Order: sequence, then structure tokens, then C-alpha cells
Amino acid sequence: MDSRKLSQNIETDSFDRELFEELVATSEELKHLIESGSHLLPNFHSFVLDLFASFFKHNVILHPQDEVKRSALIGRKLIEKALSSENYKELRDETILDSFKSAIVTVALGGELINWIKSEDGLSQNTLIKEWKLDKAAEDYDELKEEAETWEEIEKKKSFDTSPDKSFKEGKKKAQFELRKQEEELKELNEEHKERLENLDMKLQKLTKSALKQASNRVEEVENELMQWGASIGAPQKKSAGEKLDLAAKLFKNEKLRKLSLMVGSLKQEMLSSRRKVWSKRGSEVYDIALGDDLGRVIPSELAFLKHRALRRDFMRRLLEEKLLQYYLKEEKGRGPLVVCVDGSSSMSGDKEIWAKAVCLTLLEIAKRERRKFIVIVFSGKGAPLRVFGSDVRERWEMKEKEIIELADYFPGGGTDFEDPIDKALEFLRESKFKKGDVVFITDGECDVNSVWLEEFLDEKRRLTFQVFSVLIDLTGGETPESLKKFSDKITTVSKLTSKDARDIFLNIT
Repeated sequence: MDSRKLSQNIETDSFDRELFEELVATSEELKHLIESGSHLLPNFHSFVLDLFASFFKHNVILHPQDEVKRSALIGRKLIEKALSSENYKELRDETILDSFKSAIVTVALGGELINWIKSEDGLSQNTLIKEWKLDKAAEDYDELKEEAETWEEIEKKKSFDTSPDKSFKEGKKKAQFELRKQEEELKELNEEHKERLENLDMKLQKLTKSALKQASNRVEEVENELMQWGASIGAPQKKSAGEKLDLAAKLFKNEKLRKLSLMVGSLKQEMLSSRRKVWSKRGSEVYDIALGDDLGRVIPSELAFLKHRALRRDFMRRLLEEKLLQYYLKEEKGRGPLVVCVDGSSSMSGDKEIWAKAVCLTLLEIAKRERRKFIVIVFSGKGAPLRVFGSDVRERWEMKEKEIIELADYFPGGGTDFEDPIDKALEFLRESKFKKGDVVFITDGECDVNSVWLEEFLDEKRRLTFQVFSVLIDLTGGETPESLKKFSDKITTVSKLTSKDARDIFLNIT
């Protein structure tokens, strides 16, 4: 019988369980997986722990089947089929003692199981009900057996004093009757369950093969996606395995984020190559060695790592973590903030939005390297709320990763108004203790501005000594810069953007 049996199939120690629970506590993705599966199958939390342990632990040992709950055997059957697979053995080479990669595979396999259960080929509603009924019957049996044992212990203690009275005998007899009745019900349910498992054999074999292939591909994709994200727009703070797991899930589910990451990476390369001479001409002095990711300032001994195949991977890892030794420069003068106004009106949806935010986040790199405050204002129609994002001096002039993702996702839609976002930009320029700020205005459309407002704005622009640089997102060919000419110092477009043209955008931000 299932009395006091285990809900886990794989042996784990306190370290394994503590590590897993820490992952669950720090990862919304893993937490969501467990919550979703726990509505379908009993003991799903233990099943997910089994999955994790089967890829993380160096030695994977299964508990004897007769020590495991019957209601945990569907998970066991799937794990057993995985353990005997060549795909599993190859995948384990990547995951052993690596909590992050083990968690990726766990989420992938767990998700595939849930999708299969919900599919037409998966478990029927009647089967799921019987799984829960079996689990409840086993729990009831355990409770009744414990009660019967308690009656036995009481009787042994009372035997030294007086003989059991009538009410005691009736209570003990009732408990034993209920236990035998529950035992018969549980035996019948176990037989039915054994038959169901046999019928599921081929389906679980097919599921395991497909799920392992998906998981293997996912591990490779995650590494590429996180590396691309970190190299292009990811903030440098160190992440736990749970936080990396959530970021990987967001990139996987959000095509916009992946496209944005690729485009920013491409634009950033053009920006760096075009602005290197500009930065070299500015007054600065080397006064320290610090950690960072600026390849133009990396000390020679670090670059020597690239010559050795074994050390190159370590160099790339430290580059992504901004832990390369580099010269630290002290600028002679501070500069005003770089304020970027991004059009979020309905006409900007699709590729235009990606272009606008890619240019915006590439400008963030310029601001960071020049240690300037960076502010993004997303706008739409007249009177619509303005959404403001910004860098943090305490974060080494970076935007927090959470804010970058929110900026990438935020798209208000609606009409177009130029005056409100520019007025808001003026507020930030007035608050700055430094002059020579920049306003970059990114839009695809035309919006006439009031002549009185325009006159007041131009006066204020002269007083604060900043420039307005506009980027016209002209992907359809119907956009014109006429409205932008009224308040912009320079205008460029992104139509048919080539490497040479891309440089003009960033060179003009002086």
C-alpha cells in the first residue's frame, strides 16, 4: 500500500532541495510552471524537483518503485524513459552541476508535459480525476492506518491497568473497519492505475523523445539569446540563475525583444566605430584601472587572452559581465543630459517601433560612455500620459534591465503630439547642472506645432544651449520632415539604412 510513501522518485539531499527551492523563489517562470502543473497532476512540485535533480545531480539514483506513491508514477515513467535516452545523456553533459542549464531543461520538459496533458493526445479529464482520486485515497489510507495504530498503542498502555471498556472496543473496531474498507478501495484504484500506465507507455515514449529534443535546442538558443542581449542592451548587474531563467523566458516569448536585441547589437557596432575618433579628441586623462567592457580601453594583457583558445571563452564571459581590466578615464567637463523622445503613436507599430527603440537604446551607450544622464520620453497624442524612463548614476549611468524591458514593451498607440514631450524634455534640461544637453526626437509622422509655442521653445533652446537632433523613421516612403524642420538642428532618416548611413546618426550627436 501507499502508506507513508515518497512523492519523489529521485534521491535528493538537503543541498539539492535548498538549491531548487531558491530557484523557485527567484524565478517567476519556474513558479508559474509548478502552479500550472499542480492544477493538473498531484505531486507536480515533486515531479519538477525530480526533473531538476535528474539533470543537475552527478549521480542520479531512483528510489525503489514500491517506496514511491502510485500517483507519482506517471512522472517516474517519463523520467525512466528519459534516463535511457541517448539525447538525455548528451544533454546531461551540458547540465551536470549547472543549476541554470538544469533549470532551463526542467522548464522546457515540464512545459512540454503540461502541453501534452492539455492536448487531444494527452491525458483525458477522466484520467486526471482518477489520478487525484488515487492520491486522496492514499492520503486517507495513511490517516486511517495512523489512527488504527494509535488505538493499538492506547490499548497496550491500558492493559496494565484495566480491561478496555465497551466504548473503547467499539472505537477501535470502527477504525479497523474503516481501514480495511479504505485498503480495498486503494487496492482497486492501484490496479486501475497500473493498467492506465501500461496504456500510456508508447505515448510517454513519444513525448519524452520530442521533449528532450526541444529541451536540447532550448539550451543552445538560451545561450545565444542571453549572450546577444548582454552584448547589446542588457544591464551589467549580476543575476541569479532564477533571474537569468526569467530573462531567457521573456526573450523566448517576446519576438519584439529578440529583434530589438539584434538590431541594437548591429547599430552599436556602427556607433562605436564611428564615435571612437570623436571620443579620442575630447579632453580626458587616464587615472586608474577599473573593470568594464570597453574594448577600446582594455589593457594589453587582457587582449592576450584572445590568442589562446582555452582562455578566449573566459575573456568573452568577463566581457559580458563587464569585468575586463581597462583604463579608467576622467573627463575634463560634465555634459548635460541626453533626452530621447520616442513616438509611440499607432502609426509607429511594427518595424518602425523596433527601429525607433533600437536607435534609442544605442544612444544609451553613448550617454553611458560619456557619463551623462539618459532620459527616454515615450509620447503619443495631445494630453496622453508621457512615460519616462531613465538611467541611474548609482547604476554606473546604466538603465536598469527591468526598465529596458518595460521600455521595449511599452507602446501606447493613439495620435501624435510634439509639444508635450518637448516641454517635458525642457524640464529635464532646466534641472541639470550641466549645459550642452541634447534632445533626440524620433518619429515617423508630421504634427504641426503652434507658432507661439515654437517661438518660446526656440528662445529657451538658445538660453539653455542645447540642440535638437531628429530621426525620421521613413520606412514606407510617405513620411516627410517638414514639421521637424521647425525645431530641429539636424535631421536624418533610417530608410534603406546602410553601415555608412548609420554612422551619420551617431556622429551628429556631439
